[in-house]
This record gives sequence, C-alpha cells and structure tokens, in this order.
Amino acid sequence: MNERSETRLRLVDSSCEDLGVGQTAPWALSPSDFAFLWDDCPRCFYLKVARKQPRPRSPFPSVFGKIDRAMKDCYLGDRSETVAEGMPPGFIGGGDRWVKSAPLLPPGSTGTCMIRGRVDVLIDCDDGTKGVVDFKCTVPKADHLATYGRQLHAYAMALEHPSSGRPETVSSLGLLCFLPETYEAEGGRAALYGDVRWIEIPRDDAGFAEFLAEVVDVLVDPEPPPPVPGCGWCALQEPFHAAA
Repeated sequence: MNERSETRLRLVDSSCEDLGVGQTAPWALSPSDFAFLWDDCPRCFYLKVARKQPRPRSPFPSVFGKIDRAMKDCYLGDRSETVAEGMPPGFIGGGDRWVKSAPLLPPGSTGTCMIRGRVDVLIDCDDGTKGVVDFKCTVPKADHLATYGRQLHAYAMALEHPSSGRPETVSSLGLLCFLPETYEAEGGRAALYGDVRWIEIPRDDAGFAEFLAEVVDVLVDPEPPPPVPGCGWCALQEPFHAAA
C-alpha cells in the first residue's frame, strides 16, 4: 500500500476528466462485497469490479431472505429503543433504501471510487441524525464484526456524501441480530422465538478510508492480484488461464 499522508476521504468533482491515473470514472463498489468477497479473495473482487467478471452466485437459502423481510415488515414504523436495548431513540424507517455516494478519493490513492448499495433500514433518530441498521439471524463472531463494520461505514459515507440530494448526518451504526432458540407449532402454523440483540459498531472513518485506499490500490493495477490459496473459484479457472 502507498504511504498515506492523510487519513480521510475526499470528494471529487465527477465532471473532472481525469479522476485518476488511467481511470475516467470512479470504481463502483457495493457495500455487500466488503462483507466477505474482499476478505475471501481480492482477485475475485478485482475481476468482479474491474473486469465485470463476477463469480457465479452461490446457493443462498431463501429462508434467510424471508426472515430478513419479515423483520423489516415487523419493525418499520416502530420506536427503535423498544426493539432492542441500546438502540438510539427514534423511528425505524427507510427500508431497502438505495444509496449512492459522490466520487470519493481515498487517502494517497491514484484512483477514485463511488459506493452504491441498499440499506436494510435506517433509524430516524430523535436528534435529526440517522442510524444505519443491518439485520442478522445470528450473533456474528468477533472477527466478523470489523468486516460487517466496513459495510455499515460504506452506507454511512453514501448517506453523508450523496451523489445527489441533501447529505444526512449518520450518528449510529449497528447490527440488529435475531437469535432463534425455540420452535413452536399449533394448528398447522409454526414460529421461531428468540432474543433480539443490538450490536453497536464504533465509527472509525479513518480506518474505513484506509480500507478503501487498499481496495482502490488493487483496482488501479492493470493486472489482478494472485489467487488466494483455497479459493475454489480461482482454482476452477486456473486451467483455462493456463491454456490461454
């Protein structure tokens, strides 16, 4: 990584012809890819973003999507502090809201990026700020909290530095976790029951800027990084690259 002389993101005029060395437009980054694709294999991340060659979609159990949707439908309009202890006071709203940032220049980078994604829900806090919430059906392991934190920080950056419209002030980031423990059934209907827990993610804008700088440094390279040992998709592709 390049040596950083500053630790903050800078906005870039999107009308500027030269947004970076060899780059005419910002890299479009999805917050959901920060959750695991980057950690899983930066080469796969590079190929998806820089060359539009995404991995095939992995099978994802539809039940998690249904639980996610049911949680949103249940909580929209509720007072957040009544949902789980520790949530900032306000109303839960903004379900599935799409957000897009202005072009951003990470510290010490020669390329720019923009963030575009869909937030689970927002909290319209009583003090006029926003809280960014992501739903989970478990309590993430400690080493995954930083990974999910990148995703939440990305949404915050897009809200605070939007490509259009009025900037929002984000005061809180967190995970709302449903922990299924018991199963009950009656008359052909059934339900899962368990605790709901709020996990606050501390704000670290400097750390997120450094992370984005690392990502952009990889993307501006004309060649992808080497495969990560154990990446199944890269292992599948290797014979085709060797033949070419």
